[in-house]
Amino acid sequence: MSFMPGSRSDIWLSFVAAPLAAGLVIGLAPASAAAEGECDCDFVIEPDAASANGAELGVGPGDSVCLRGGAREFLRLYEFVGSSEAWIEIRNCEGRVEIDNADRGYGLTAEGSRYFRITGSGDPEHEYGISVRATRTGPDYSASGVVVSGLSSDYELDHFEVLDSGFAGFNLKTEPTCDGSANLGNFVQYDTRLHHNWIHETTGEGIYFGSTGYGGREYTCDGETVVLYPHEHHGVDIHHNLIENTGWDGMQVGVSPVDCAVWANTIHDVGLGGVEYQQQGMQIGGGSSCEIWANRLERGPTNGIFILQAGDTAVHDNIVVDFEGTGIYANSNTDPALDGSRYAFVHNTVLRSGRWGIAIFGPNLVGNLGWNNLVLESAEGDVAPGGDVDWDGQGNITGMAVAELGFADAEASDYHLLEDALAVGAGVPASAWSSVDLDGVERDLEAPDVGAYEYTTEPPPPEPPDDGGEGEDSGGDEGDEGGEGSSDAGAEGSGAEQGDDVGDDESGGGGEDAGADEGGGCGCRSAGEGAPWEPLSWLGLGVALGLRRRLAARLRRAGA
Repeated sequence: MSFMPGSRSDIWLSFVAAPLAAGLVIGLAPASAAAEGECDCDFVIEPDAASANGAELGVGPGDSVCLRGGAREFLRLYEFVGSSEAWIEIRNCEGRVEIDNADRGYGLTAEGSRYFRITGSGDPEHEYGISVRATRTGPDYSASGVVVSGLSSDYELDHFEVLDSGFAGFNLKTEPTCDGSANLGNFVQYDTRLHHNWIHETTGEGIYFGSTGYGGREYTCDGETVVLYPHEHHGVDIHHNLIENTGWDGMQVGVSPVDCAVWANTIHDVGLGGVEYQQQGMQIGGGSSCEIWANRLERGPTNGIFILQAGDTAVHDNIVVDFEGTGIYANSNTDPALDGSRYAFVHNTVLRSGRWGIAIFGPNLVGNLGWNNLVLESAEGDVAPGGDVDWDGQGNITGMAVAELGFADAEASDYHLLEDALAVGAGVPASAWSSVDLDGVERDLEAPDVGAYEYTTEPPPPEPPDDGGEGEDSGGDEGDEGGEGSSDAGAEGSGAEQGDDVGDDESGGGGEDAGADEGGGCGCRSAGEGAPWEPLSWLGLGVALGLRRRLAARLRRAGA
C-alpha cells in the first residue's frame, strides 16, 4: 500500500483551521500566496542569504517572511519573536526551498525564537515546499536536518521533506547550559507542533523530541564537570508525519509531561542501522504523559510502540504490524516518581509480533487496562501483563490466525473489517477511551468492533485541512520562562546544540526487560504537570469538529 501522507483519512478529529480573515493570522497565509505561491510577504529571504535575524530586520508579531525557492547550503534563523495572539509565519514562495550540505551540524536551524511557524505550504505546486538534507556523520558531530534550539518555544513546523540526515531528521530541544537558563526549573518549551512532514533515510531518529529522560548528563562548565538536567516540554502535538527508513527509532519523545499528543503518524521500516536500543518504531518515555492514537507502524527489528518510564499514557486506535520484538511494550521500570501512574491500551490492532503483542510491566502502576484490542499471531503471547501488574483485560481477541479473523485484505495490509469478521460487535463499551476509530468512523457505543477499525459501508469522514492551527498555548505567555532570550549556540555545527547527541542522551533500555534507563528516574517532574488521570471523555462529532484536540482538555472525569 502507499505510505504517502494524505492517502487516507487517518482521523477526523484534528485542530481548528485558522479563521478566514484578511491579512496574516496565526497559521494562515494571505489568499494570494496560498493561491499562487508568490513572494508577497512583509519580508523576503533570498537563496543567497545564509542567515537572518528577525529582530535586526524588524520582523514583529503577525508579520510574514518568505523564503524564496531555490538551492541554498543552509539557513540559520535568529530572534523571530511574534506574540501569542499573532504568530510570525515563515513560508516558501515561488518554488521549493532546497537546503543541502555535508559539513554542518544542521540544514535549517532556528534559535532564540518564539511564536512562529515555518511551513513548506507556501507554493501549491509543492506538497513539501522545504527540503532539507544535512549528511554529516562525524567524526566529532553529526548533522540533524532541522534543529530548533536556543530557548525557542511556541512554534510549528510543517510540510518539510527531511532526508539523508547524519543524525535525526528533526531535533527539537535546547540542551542544558552552564548558566542554567535552559535547565530544568528555569525553562519550559511550550506549544510545539510538528505535522505533515516527510522524513526518510535518516541515520538516527526520524524525530528526536526532547531529552530521553530527566536524568542529567555531564557537561564541562568553567573547567569542571557538572551534571545538568534537561528542560520540560508542555504542549506537544505531533501528527500526520510520514517517517520511513530510519537508522534508529522512527520517533522519540521525552520529558513531555503536560498536554502531549502523538497521533495519525505513519512509521515504517525503522532501526535499519542495527544499533542496540535504538530500533523502536516509536519511543515515548522519560516522564512523558501522552495520548498516542491513530498511528500506523509497520516493520522494525524490536518494538513498535515502546513506553519506558512514562507517566499516565493512553494508547488507542493504532495499527502495529510486523515488529520482531513486542508490538506495544510498556514498563515503568519501577521508577518511584511514577507511582500511581496508569497505562491504557484500547482498540489497537497488533499483528505478527516476534515476542509479545502487548506487554506491560510495573508493580507501581495502578488501574491499567487493555480493552478491545485485536492481537494476533504473537510468538510468545498476545497480551502479556506482568504477574504483579494491576490489570483489567476485557473484550480482547487473541489466539487465532490473522487469516481467520476476517480482514478486508491482510496480505495487502488492509486491516479494515469485513461484515462477518469475528471482531464486529465483539467489544465491550469503551467510549470513554475511544468513540471513533482510526478513520474517524463513529463506534457502536454498546457493542463496538474490536481493533483499530469499526466496520462500516460508508466512506470515512473527510480529513480536515492541514494548513496549520491557531496559536493555542499550553500555559506559556509572554514574559514567562518559556522561550525567552537566546542562548549562545556556539560555533555553527558545534557540539550538542547542533544536534550531536549520539551516544550521550539516547535511551539505555531497549530490551524486553527494559533494563535501567540512564536517562530517567530522578523524580524531578514539576508541580502542576497535568490533569489527574481519568478516562478520556470524547466529544460528539458535531462539537469535536469545532475543537482542537489537546490532551489536557481531554483528560477529564468521565465517571468510570
